[in-house]
Amino acid sequence: MEPTLDNYKISCELLGHSLDVRAVSAGGRTPDGAQMILSGSRDKTTKLWKAIGDEYIESVTLKDHKNFISYIYFLESEQWICTASNDATICIYNQDAFVPLLTLKGHESTVCSLAAGLKSRSIISGSWDKTARVWLISETGDVTFTVLQGHEAAVWAVATIPAQQKYVTGGADKCIYYWNAQGEKLRLLKGHTDCVRALIPLPANSLLSCGNDAVLRFWNEDGECVREMSGHTNYIYAMAGNPALGEHIVLSCGEDSTLRMWNVITGEQLGDPIVHPAISVWSVACLQNGDIVTGCSDGVVRVFTKDQSRQAKESLLRAFDMAVATHKSQLSEEIGGVKKTDLAGQEALLSNGTREGQTKMVRHVDGSIKCYVWELGKWKLVGDVTGATGGTQENSGKKLHEGKEYDYVFNVDISDTEPPIKLPYNRGEDPWQAAQQFIHRNNLPQAYLDQVANFIIKNSDNAQTVIAQPTTGYQDPFTGGSRYVPGSSSSNVQGAGNMDPFTGASSYSTASSNTQSGTNVNFVRGSDKHFPVSTYRTFDTCDAKKVLEKMKEFNNKLTCEEGKVGDEILLAVIRLTEKSPELDPTALEALMMLLKWPAGMLFPVLDVLRLAVRHEVVYSLLHNSHNVLNFVLPQLGGAAANQLMVCRCLANGLTHPEGRKQIEAQLPHIVELVSGIRAGSANLQIAIATFYLNVSISQTLDVARPEVCHATTSGIVELLKWASDLEAWYRSMQAIGNLTTTSSGQETIAQVVSVDYVMDKLRELTNTQQDENFTKVNLVGQALLAVF
Repeated sequence: MEPTLDNYKISCELLGHSLDVRAVSAGGRTPDGAQMILSGSRDKTTKLWKAIGDEYIESVTLKDHKNFISYIYFLESEQWICTASNDATICIYNQDAFVPLLTLKGHESTVCSLAAGLKSRSIISGSWDKTARVWLISETGDVTFTVLQGHEAAVWAVATIPAQQKYVTGGADKCIYYWNAQGEKLRLLKGHTDCVRALIPLPANSLLSCGNDAVLRFWNEDGECVREMSGHTNYIYAMAGNPALGEHIVLSCGEDSTLRMWNVITGEQLGDPIVHPAISVWSVACLQNGDIVTGCSDGVVRVFTKDQSRQAKESLLRAFDMAVATHKSQLSEEIGGVKKTDLAGQEALLSNGTREGQTKMVRHVDGSIKCYVWELGKWKLVGDVTGATGGTQENSGKKLHEGKEYDYVFNVDISDTEPPIKLPYNRGEDPWQAAQQFIHRNNLPQAYLDQVANFIIKNSDNAQTVIAQPTTGYQDPFTGGSRYVPGSSSSNVQGAGNMDPFTGASSYSTASSNTQSGTNVNFVRGSDKHFPVSTYRTFDTCDAKKVLEKMKEFNNKLTCEEGKVGDEILLAVIRLTEKSPELDPTALEALMMLLKWPAGMLFPVLDVLRLAVRHEVVYSLLHNSHNVLNFVLPQLGGAAANQLMVCRCLANGLTHPEGRKQIEAQLPHIVELVSGIRAGSANLQIAIATFYLNVSISQTLDVARPEVCHATTSGIVELLKWASDLEAWYRSMQAIGNLTTTSSGQETIAQVVSVDYVMDKLRELTNTQQDENFTKVNLVGQALLAVF
């Protein structure tokens, strides 16, 4: 009679690992003939479990890897326990040994799969370094290896076909390759649409594969995919077979919490899947007595059996069923991939928000989920969260980068003209090693090492969940706490979080710090108004010590002819960053001297100016004595750092009557210069949008002037043609909204703005990035549509 999973019940649960059990394997036998179980975990340990009667006890714990265990293989011919790790090594142990017989080094990244080699005392390994290696170990312990090179991404799966003297590998490039014993490529199989994660050779030279596309594929000896087996709803991580079950019976497990059994000849799923009380069933193994072992993300090793004599006591059976039922109910109660039970209750509204525009989902006592936004010092209701999609493969919670799996993948914007680069990191990995690899991959200065490593330490240990809000602390891994770059300590917008201009807003953020991509959360609009805005936005924060250090550094590089000054001059200038600076004519004259420095050294001086012009009397003196705008406006056509600081100067200068008078007098010319900027970081986009928003505020608080409204509207339209940051969009659309409240603005907008164009751009933007700002941008857009 053909086995089915319906006959299997929980036998026992092996508790001992403190983190995910990533790998399980059948081990060797004890003297009394009982088979051992091997398990490897994210806690960096491998455990041997020996059967004592119908129970298993922890016999040995191996602790020789420096990072998590990714795969375990028991080489029966040699009675070797082989463990692969994220530390790029393979440890080989004799059974019951406590220290490795050998440690195989050579892979450049995580070793994620193992299998027996074609020769005795050999194994094959697959790695994230895009290669497989065949290792041959002599009787004397000498090690030689052959590299199988051809995959374009991580090699997730390896297998051996002894009858054909061939190796098979599968990778994140969606390809399966056959190789001969010499390491020469023989055949390519294509069909998977995502990473290939596991391979099992079958009789008649056939092959079974599975992967992140949630499909098992059966390939005949001619390399044709003749059968696809579907049932899993998310990534398939592992497969296992055992003659005790039948040569045509295979087990699979994956990210959908299930273990499944298949007849690969018919393609039929045998029985209902066994649901586990954990999201990820990472690994599966078969014992020779027909029992099945799984390793899960809840840190538990479970054994299932069809032998009634080995099935668990009624209490454990009930406890397992209850845990599964609870897990299922939690899976069904999700919004946007977030469990309702994980959401904070209404008590969360008693805590202040961390920045203007922060959003939060809150669970009410009646079970409803509502969205709130932090505005003007209090939480305001946005509306009910009525539905979402979640739990899909794209929304699995696993971070993949270049076919490799990571706990965190941070986005890094290091250039205004280049796309972001990725900084991947796994828990338990040496932060300095990860930082060094990041620096080497991207040809960055070695001086960044400590800053990158310290950033990883700070942000990986306390990573945000999808319902948490981004931290407001300044977190630039390149500058850390000891080095100044433009805007690093002075990039705060009133009511908003710190954002470094060269790394962008929340540049180092995990995918989980925002609403997950692929999520479609529908908000019912509340009654809150997003415009008119009547409070000017300013850029206020400053670390004067760092700015002074940077000015001293530049000053020391100059000659007297180029504008070198004494340290006392720099000290006088830095005092202008204070909230209430003394009106020292010497300091103002010194600032004007420094504004004549070479453009490449000007950004810290402009940073000081950005703070000084907040004060009307200071602005007035600088204008009356030197017409300061004539010094700074040419920098709008210069380097990105200078553009950023000038836009912040303009935004801050608009907060008082003297600044508005002078800036609005030249507004068409200023807008023309600003509109010449066609690319830039998120911070630059926000600075430009804030400048326009402050101009629009001035028009709502005073008599609106048609020429000012026209120039502002034209500038906003030009910005929206290239801006991609949602906060910049929000402020720009608030500015448009402000202008619609004035008669001059309404006439101008009707002439200049195509609302359909703006809304089409908004839809395009929000289809490609949905973070916490999406809600308020969507709402202000709907409010604008209502006006028009």
